[in-house]
Amino acid sequence: MKHEQLTNFNGKIYFFCLPRGEGEKEDQFQHLLICLGEGFRELGISFVSNINYWQESTEKQEYLFRHDPAITTDDCSIVVFSNNWFNINHPLPDNLFHAERKYLTVYLDGNDNDKDYHKLPEYKQFDFILKTHSNHHLNYLDNFYPWSFGLSNRILHELKEVPNFQDKKRQILINFRHWQTGHPVRNISSSLLIPKISDIFQINNTVDNQAEYPTEPYHHLHWLQTGKRHYPNYYNRLKYSTACACFGGFFVPAWPKNSGGLINRNIQRVIKKLRLKSNTILQWDSWRFWESLAAGCVTFHVDFEKYGITLPVMPENWRHYIGVDLDHVQTTVDRIAENPEILEYITQEGRSWAIKNYSPVPTALRFLEIVSQKQTTTKSSLSSHAPINVKY
Repeated sequence: MKHEQLTNFNGKIYFFCLPRGEGEKEDQFQHLLICLGEGFRELGISFVSNINYWQESTEKQEYLFRHDPAITTDDCSIVVFSNNWFNINHPLPDNLFHAERKYLTVYLDGNDNDKDYHKLPEYKQFDFILKTHSNHHLNYLDNFYPWSFGLSNRILHELKEVPNFQDKKRQILINFRHWQTGHPVRNISSSLLIPKISDIFQINNTVDNQAEYPTEPYHHLHWLQTGKRHYPNYYNRLKYSTACACFGGFFVPAWPKNSGGLINRNIQRVIKKLRLKSNTILQWDSWRFWESLAAGCVTFHVDFEKYGITLPVMPENWRHYIGVDLDHVQTTVDRIAENPEILEYITQEGRSWAIKNYSPVPTALRFLEIVSQKQTTTKSSLSSHAPINVKY
């Protein structure tokens, strides 16, 4: 669907947000909602929320998501939830899926755990589930669509200006906070690649200490709102690094196809305990991956195609990122050594690709395209829904 058609959407969108808690277990950083809200605002699309959420100014109580008690879900065309709502077992609003509703329901599933989706009724009730960490080696319900963490304006603000490639340090940033209890893909990938690549890049494994949080008002506000993930020094290191390791996730079997099923989960435990690899990876997405791309770093991850990783718009290996085949790590190292000029090319292409496809506006347009195309192709099954008013 064309950009002009999607931007003519004249309905209203209702977001269900959770308030931010102070404790670590109450961290309700709702990044997926923020990216969408920022995109809708730039497109001039109206949206409201059940609470005020995501403060944008340190001087005024200005929020991206604003509550209007005069507007209810029944006044809107689309109602949006995120996994944060379910992660604390927060009950769904009464009669959300009532028979007379005229809105479509969308669930942004950013969970990094495996659930048996076939046994959870709410997953079948939502019209659309936009899921991060998708893998095309596995099966999902018919209402699932690949999604991503993507880029918010907060991230883009920190990475608005990046140094020229020649001004970057010849280093690879490896700043994972969790190693011993971290992702097996991260640990195995790094252990295989880093010793081999240390002759090409200096290793920078600096990790920010939570006790040394930013105190400047703007940065401190975002440090609090992101669950202590916002560090200006990290973004500065990222910008001036040639490369960044962005490995993450868990090796899982490609059979059974339901990753949340009992048999699959038991096999996962064996794979993890024995430090084995497979050609299917879950929980692979991260803020770091998108931050690295936007910072103009050579972004290292596993080979998306080989390991089944799925995005709405796929990157191209050795153009937008370097995807490592963990069975042939030396091949990656040799290619860089033989063709070092490719690094500058990847930094430029990767940054351009990420901003073009995964900043807030293209993210919001992709959301509308999924909803509007689905409504067109399944018109009879959505007869109880009012049209979302995309003008053709």
